[in-house]
Amino acid sequence: MEFYVITFDTDFFKMRAEVIKIDLTLDDIYDELSTLIESDSLEFVDFNNEIVIIIDEQGKSKKGNPVFRIVTEDGITLDLAGKLLFARNIENEFSTDISSIKREDIFNLRLNLDIKLIGMTTGGL
Repeated sequence: MEFYVITFDTDFFKMRAEVIKIDLTLDDIYDELSTLIESDSLEFVDFNNEIVIIIDEQGKSKKGNPVFRIVTEDGITLDLAGKLLFARNIENEFSTDISSIKREDIFNLRLNLDIKLIGMTTGGL
C-alpha cells in the first residue's frame, strides 16, 4: 500500500513530501501507520470524496509538531499537526477502508494542494 506523506524538515526548514510503500495486510496497517506517524491514535480526515488524510489524533498536543493549514476542495480549512499521510477512501457497504494513493492523485495534490506551514506545536494545546 502506498501513501503520500507530507512533513516538515526542521534541519532544512522546509516541507518534505515523499511516497512511502508499506507491504502489510489491512489488518496490520493500523499498527504500521501508528508507528510511522508516531501516534497512539489515528484520525482520518476527509480531504475530498476520494482522498483521506491520516494524522495523529493527539498531534496538536505534542511538542515540536509542524502545524499545517490545508484548504480542501470544498473550501473547508483544516489545521492539522504532525505528519500527514494521504491515501484513497474505498467505500464498502458497511464501512470505508483505505487503499494506495494513485499516481494521478499525487500529481494532482502536488499541483493543487493548498497547504501552508503555520507554526509548530509547543505541547499542551
